[in-house]
Amino acid sequence: MTSMLLVAVACSAISSEGEPRDATPRRMEYRAAVRQCLDNLLRHGTDRYGPLATPMIMSVIDTRTNEAPREPELLEAMIRTEERPGRRNPGGCDLWDDQPLLRTMYAMSRLTRDLRYERAADAYAAAFMERAQHRNGLFAWGSHLYYDAYADAVADDHAGRVHEILILHPLWDRLWKLNRKAVQREIEAIWEWHIVDKGTGQHNRHDDKQVGCDFAFSGGSFTLAFAFLHKATGDPIWLDRARLVADWHWRHRNAETNLTVDAPSTKPRYDATHCFTTVPGPHAAALLRAYEITHDTRLRDIALAYIRAYLRYGWDSEAGTFYAALKPDGTPVRDQPQGKGYDRWMPSGYVDIWPTTMYSYEFPLVAAQACMYAYELTGDPLFLDGARKWGQAIRKDMPPQIGRRWRTEARALFPHDAAQDGAYADGYGRAISFFVRLYRATRDQADLSMAVRLADEAMEKLRKNGWFVGHPAKPYYEATDGVGTLLYALLELSELPRRMPPNL
Repeated sequence: MTSMLLVAVACSAISSEGEPRDATPRRMEYRAAVRQCLDNLLRHGTDRYGPLATPMIMSVIDTRTNEAPREPELLEAMIRTEERPGRRNPGGCDLWDDQPLLRTMYAMSRLTRDLRYERAADAYAAAFMERAQHRNGLFAWGSHLYYDAYADAVADDHAGRVHEILILHPLWDRLWKLNRKAVQREIEAIWEWHIVDKGTGQHNRHDDKQVGCDFAFSGGSFTLAFAFLHKATGDPIWLDRARLVADWHWRHRNAETNLTVDAPSTKPRYDATHCFTTVPGPHAAALLRAYEITHDTRLRDIALAYIRAYLRYGWDSEAGTFYAALKPDGTPVRDQPQGKGYDRWMPSGYVDIWPTTMYSYEFPLVAAQACMYAYELTGDPLFLDGARKWGQAIRKDMPPQIGRRWRTEARALFPHDAAQDGAYADGYGRAISFFVRLYRATRDQADLSMAVRLADEAMEKLRKNGWFVGHPAKPYYEATDGVGTLLYALLELSELPRRMPPNL
């Protein structure tokens, strides 16, 4: 079915109350595609490599052979991973990267009453927590560590075997039920090894007890972990620690604008002097999730202040989009040439809706999701207006494609086929989810149509042999390209008007 036809189906299937009348054919198509991919993972995607077979799910799978290669083709990985292709977890598994996938598997079991997906997710998580142990009680997961299924040992991306967690919201509740001791040990070790100043909350993305990169998105992950342990144990010290870490960036804000820098400790680097979408995006979203599980209004209010500030100072009404970087006084950073060394990763000009790099400082779609999340938690129309602006920014940057900052370099590394253009699975997934949730708030058929249009393009460009690949130009299912995020978003769309929990 073509994109235009699916949009027409979506629009014609809306009742006067704004809810879908009969979206069964479309719903079944999306759900069936997700289910087929999950079935492939259960059949072909688990660790059957090396001396020991485990129920862990491989991060990179060749959709042509149903095998997880020890060394997948490099393709554009040097750009995508910021010159650390080990971040793809080649020949291995990473439970952190697979949190959206696990969320999808649990949802599929709830929706279909087929418990195979839930059981497989539980088995994967339990095996990983048991076998993938880093030093000092930390899990071998995140953006640097993973479990090498061929060697049956912990491996890394050559960054020095460091623990780093960021951006995603782990299923702490489920992991706790499976292995309470391991989860408590992980979170206690985060406090011990990542929080370098126990009096101020100064933290480091790496677990070396040294002053380093106190990135906003890793700080948000630590805050959320401590908030969860407070909920799980009832111990008030963990809520105090969550507040302490959240206060670290808050104390470094500009008191007049409420804009805070991304990494206060990295001076003289640019991330110590600028605010990016990392703050109103993954950082604020983690604080909102921490508020949701603790009901601590301070965590909520800090997150909302960041989102309000970026909506106020980052929006360019004439251009119809947001700036990618702001000075703390609210001055936008206009488009500038790519710098040298570390400076080449600094965003400037307007946001790059479909970023090419995996981490860096570009998270506009997460910022859009966080703004929508803020509206769902508060009902404040300011955030709904902000979400509409994010919707305008996304529409302005259609169709999805490789992010403009690294487009030339990435395209040169892909097969030379214009038909292979498109965005990463993570981008499609986050945009679909955003428009589904925006539609629930606005009942605007145009928002639903955008979700359907994006989903249809993802179905057309990313489905291969019953799998979803990470990018149209790749033959690989890849966890770090966000396939799990896309699968969950397709389920969200298929389940309208039912509301599913957010996947951030």
